[in-house]
Amino acid sequence: MSLIQEGIKKGLIKLDDEQKYITYINQNKKRNYSNPEEQVQAETFLKLILTYGYDQKRIRLFVPVAMGSTTKEADIIVYNDDEQKSPHIVVECKKQEVSELEFTQAVEQGFSYAVAEGAKYVWITSGIKDVRKYASSFTV
Repeated sequence: MSLIQEGIKKGLIKLDDEQKYITYINQNKKRNYSNPEEQVQAETFLKLILTYGYDQKRIRLFVPVAMGSTTKEADIIVYNDDEQKSPHIVVECKKQEVSELEFTQAVEQGFSYAVAEGAKYVWITSGIKDVRKYASSFTV
């Protein structure tokens, strides 16, 4: 059984009949599943819960992150607490076919979000390629 099928079965996500839109049940967030990056985000979200054992109450998707005078959006943040006040991991997702340059930029972006949020770890993934590091190991 795929992670997507298992996520549907366990009530973590649902897909519309055309499989064009995915809804993340716990946050009631509906997104365009035909977007290749969204497919990686969905798999990563489910992997955090079903493979690594994180509680879905401690995971938020599409989190606003203040970066100076602008606000960006972290794909996924895993928290240390149910109240989602203490960030543990910032996850940045890219589509599988991402170029090396785009992936490198995503690594920098993920580290920036992790530092801004005070997370201990950062994980950048394309579903094929992964970088997992301590956020404090980031150097410019």
